[in-house]
Amino acid sequence: MGYTLADFVAELRGALAQGGPEAQCLAAGASALRRLLAQPGALAPYRRALDAGPGPWLLYQDPEFGFVVTLLRKPRGNTTPVHHHGEAWTLYGILEGEEVIHRYVRLDDRTRPGHAVIRRAEDHVRGPGEVEIEPPFAIHNETTSASRDTIAIAVRGRDLATVQQEWFDLSSGTVTTAPGRAAAPLPPDLG
Repeated sequence: MGYTLADFVAELRGALAQGGPEAQCLAAGASALRRLLAQPGALAPYRRALDAGPGPWLLYQDPEFGFVVTLLRKPRGNTTPVHHHGEAWTLYGILEGEEVIHRYVRLDDRTRPGHAVIRRAEDHVRGPGEVEIEPPFAIHNETTSASRDTIAIAVRGRDLATVQQEWFDLSSGTVTTAPGRAAAPLPPDLG
């Protein structure tokens, strides 16, 4: 069948087990994720979960390293709130559709609780087969194309329900903190 989800998991586990610099491990993981995205048939058994809802659907959670692999669908013409995933890194791979990932920098000194000054620093356009690497605390949001939904694989360094994320409101200059959302288990007929 070619490269499978199990192959991707094994390769990412191997990269993390080497214990090198985080950027090096994430680059190796992104390369492995691109190989998985190049084999859309490898994800076909899980696609029916998207009929039950947009996800994120949990495809795999690693018992040793703690990373999770999820499948999700984002509606066309949608922009997510500006946020970061705390100490959890993310490998975000596009299977179908296109997104613009907006990256931000924080400019304030973080001394005023609930206040944040951020500005957009760059945009990355990502299409099928491409992967965005988001290090821990990378402030970002995504805008899907107007023409079609995006189907993506999001690999997180940790279950987001175990981290405190920050959400930024650009118009008011405020920031709130809340736990992330856990991925849902696959529907019973797919698990």
